[in-house]
Amino acid sequence: MKVDPSTETRVFGRLVMRGVLSKESVVGLFEQAKQAQAEGQAVSLSALAVDAGLIDAGQLQRYLVTDGDEAPELPGFEYLEKLGEGGTANVFALRRRKDGQVQALKILHADMAGDEFQVKCFLAEAKLLGRLDHENVVKGFKAGRFAGRYLSFMERVEGRTLQEAIAEGGAFDEQGALFVVLQVARALEYLRSQGVVHRDIKPGNILVTSDNVVKVIDLGFAISDDGASGDGSTTIGTAAFLSPEQARGEADLDVRSDIYALGATLYQLVLGELPFSGDDEELVQKAVLEGLSAQATKGGRISAHMHYFIEKMMAKEREHRYQDPIELIRDIEQTLAGKRSLEIESTPDDSAEMLKKRLARLRKRRGRR
Repeated sequence: MKVDPSTETRVFGRLVMRGVLSKESVVGLFEQAKQAQAEGQAVSLSALAVDAGLIDAGQLQRYLVTDGDEAPELPGFEYLEKLGEGGTANVFALRRRKDGQVQALKILHADMAGDEFQVKCFLAEAKLLGRLDHENVVKGFKAGRFAGRYLSFMERVEGRTLQEAIAEGGAFDEQGALFVVLQVARALEYLRSQGVVHRDIKPGNILVTSDNVVKVIDLGFAISDDGASGDGSTTIGTAAFLSPEQARGEADLDVRSDIYALGATLYQLVLGELPFSGDDEELVQKAVLEGLSAQATKGGRISAHMHYFIEKMMAKEREHRYQDPIELIRDIEQTLAGKRSLEIESTPDDSAEMLKKRLARLRKRRGRR
């Protein structure tokens, strides 16, 4: 695998600190690499270390992919790349050697292995993902503890989060945004049927695959009827997407809270900005007290019908929102079928194609970096 020289240098430094390699041997590798470079040869530290028998190639690849993390060596698997990094866990792509299947592996940070609360949340999410089965929700396989680390195997989804798409490409056109929100609404309806409230719907937790399938991910904050949830707290989630009842810390949260968060996601998709600004404390207050900006929603930046969707999904009182995802799904399907005008010229069949082209542009742009 090709590794950035700065990453390679950092990882080898960490391997010395952890006693995997001696300082003397790594200094020798740097000297050999410097000598080879002076002779016009491009030789990596990794190649030199493996050739010298200092470390096994598979073991070194695991360290390089995990950036020096003490991730356990898993028999029958090889680490491919780092997919994400969070406050409690890192996610990697692994290949199963016997059949080549690629899976995602979530590993709880080593310093949290003794934290009963964090372990409970981690395993609860894994248990929940393991029993869910829907096209628009990421699938979980198995979880447990191995070599002192808590692991959770999940479906590997090739795609981009909406947050990444917005950051790189700006706001979505209304048709494409509704195409995405429709699939998330279907996921929410399935979760509702399973007694699950996600509690952290946001662009960063929604993936779009290369073939335009939308997947809801990260159920770490979810609560469920069967108790497969690690955190019963109520004021939890991402401040910019909290529903008013969530912000108030109310205990009886239901799918209408997720619909509000999906409305805030739709707002960001079509306007390219968050509904409210400020630090987390200010955002919580505004979720409860402030209405949406009339200049943004009524100033001609979005269609009247899109304004209706956002206002209804983000109503302060949940009794005034869509009462379940089925209502929302029906309205979006009618809009995309042309029975309710968005005042744009795209045809209903264009929505998937427009999203596909947008993601292709983002992948091409990312590949140039």
